[in-house]
Amino acid sequence: MKLSSICITLFFFLSSVLFSQPDKELEKIKEAAPNSPSAKPKKKRQILVYSKPSGFKHSSIPTGVKGLRVLSEKTQAFDATFTIETKEFSTEGLKKYDAIIFNNTTHVQKAFTEKSQRDAILNFIKNGKAFIGFHAASDGGMPQWQEYTDMIGGCFDGHPWNAGGKWPFFIEDIKHPVNQAFQEDEFMFSDEIYQYKSYDRSKLRILIGLDSVKTDKKGKSKTNDYPVSWVRSYGKGRVFYTNFGHNKATWWTPFMLQHFLDGIQWALGDIKGPSKSIPQTRNLN
Repeated sequence: MKLSSICITLFFFLSSVLFSQPDKELEKIKEAAPNSPSAKPKKKRQILVYSKPSGFKHSSIPTGVKGLRVLSEKTQAFDATFTIETKEFSTEGLKKYDAIIFNNTTHVQKAFTEKSQRDAILNFIKNGKAFIGFHAASDGGMPQWQEYTDMIGGCFDGHPWNAGGKWPFFIEDIKHPVNQAFQEDEFMFSDEIYQYKSYDRSKLRILIGLDSVKTDKKGKSKTNDYPVSWVRSYGKGRVFYTNFGHNKATWWTPFMLQHFLDGIQWALGDIKGPSKSIPQTRNLN
């Protein structure tokens, strides 16, 4: 056999081996994801998932896409359409969807500069649809798009609790169905945790909080109020936001995927649970 033939054969062999390697992230996500939804959807749910950052690009964005796709396909709680384009975000384009998900979408004010698009997104929610935001979905809005920050509930103002640390969290609303994934009232977890500006607890129902006084980091809140996951009503619609989702491993942690799914189903209206604000009860000073 000629050397050239050997080289070609070797090339195709190595290529087949390379491209046939299993996606280990996807395997872990599939193993961790719930098998079924917590509540049967009232109808076929359609969600538009937007995953393009306009600022810092999180390496976990593709992992989040995999996680949301697995939740959709494995549980059948919703159908997901994934995009990095903004053209669907018009009044007409959004009509076929029940919810919007922003997956680590930094600086959304740079992506959606037209008033018509901004109005379409906010009116979509106000008129009875759903919005779900993961991690850096809150890293944007104000001051150029203050209404977006008002809708999601706060704007990124630094992360004293970095991605490499393991931090203490507590369940603020023990009975809320979006928190059913958590077996204990307190837990330790590794992810990057924000503090927020333009945050008003009275407009949100905080589900999970950071127990900041048990860390060696100091944030800006005078009452040590550092929310991590929350829900809220917005007009006739509903919003679920969670700060979790910076670290890739978050997306293959079973209780986190359950929390995410339940938050999505709550926002869609398939899971019932309150959105009225509750007072801070821990770390007041």
